[in-house]
Amino acid sequence: MFHPQPATARRHPSGPVAATRPMPHSCAFPTLHRVALEARPPADSDIVVLPLRLFHTDVLEGRRSLHRILGPRLQGYRIDVDAARHCIRIEMNVRRGELAACLRLLTAGMPCAEFGRIARPTHWMH
Repeated sequence: MFHPQPATARRHPSGPVAATRPMPHSCAFPTLHRVALEARPPADSDIVVLPLRLFHTDVLEGRRSLHRILGPRLQGYRIDVDAARHCIRIEMNVRRGELAACLRLLTAGMPCAEFGRIARPTHWMH
């Protein structure tokens, strides 16, 4: 799980001060976007988690496919690489009212994907 670190300020050469988060030196992609997680979603949230497994390890292609297929229906996601099984696992946050449309689009756009059990989110991305 990602534990957010306090933001530090650095001066951008062309403008105002920009807030950045220090990334570990061992990170392969130091420009990855990370979000802070709250303990639980709001009580009136209509967001559900749709787990998906793709049997390749190309995270960038999986991410591009998600954005291409779902577009604005995608509320948030988390991607994990399972190197032992040579697959990536994606937990997507979508609205309950758009779940059927998302499943249809994903089934048509990613025919080899495996879907998991739909659940309420245990954490909240903001």
